Amino acid sequence: MVNADARGTVARSSLADEAYSVIRGWILTGRIPPGERVTVRPIADELGLSPTPIDVALVALARDGVLESRLHRGFFVPELSLNDMREIYEMREGLDSVAVRRAADAAEHEAIAADLAAYCDRQHERLAAGDLEGYRAEDLAFHQAVWRLSGNERLRRTGENLQDQMRLGNAISSRRPGRGDQSVDEHRAIVTAIAAGDADAAERAAREHIRLTARMFAEEIGEHAEGSRGRGKKRSSAAGR
Repeated sequence: MVNADARGTVARSSLADEAYSVIRGWILTGRIPPGERVTVRPIADELGLSPTPIDVALVALARDGVLESRLHRGFFVPELSLNDMREIYEMREGLDSVAVRRAADAAEHEAIAADLAAYCDRQHERLAAGDLEGYRAEDLAFHQAVWRLSGNERLRRTGENLQDQMRLGNAISSRRPGRGDQSVDEHRAIVTAIAAGDADAAERAAREHIRLTARMFAEEIGEHAEGSRGRGKKRSSAAGR
């Protein structure tokens, strides 16, 4: 949360970091939608900052993949294609497979499984309460915990670099009826395998989970595109009449 004084201006410590956090939040929550250009002056005015920390924040967001820098045109919120998301899910599958194997092989695998089970419980609670945003946050937190508890620091950093791009797929695939409950069951299968110290079973469960999530995303995108084409045809017919 941005620290602000009574006038609503951002506190003058780590201004670029504060701006980064705010703009990132706007992008990931959809306040700034995919394809939209992000310009310095309106953000500087809203946050009560000079353009310099905003510029620094936009460059950092582009470096982290949250924004796209286009030569001579400025910064834009990326519009991830189906192929982009396939690549992201392929990386997710590889990362999570290594992470769960390491967790299952660890001497403390039972304690790791207990930690991960708590995330599954919270996911179930959020779904039961109808809190889809809370569920999505817990879903991401579960995978972050898998990377962290694997004990591989490079793997953790790589996963977190993908996190913001993954949020789009997480938000879209979780819209499908029953997908949230199914996903929690898949997480529990991973946890069960880790608790048993069965690295092969943990890897199989992780791969199946990521592949199903990727398939749900692709189906949702396909249905959305088909619906858009259908609406376009209806408009064309109406115009012809």
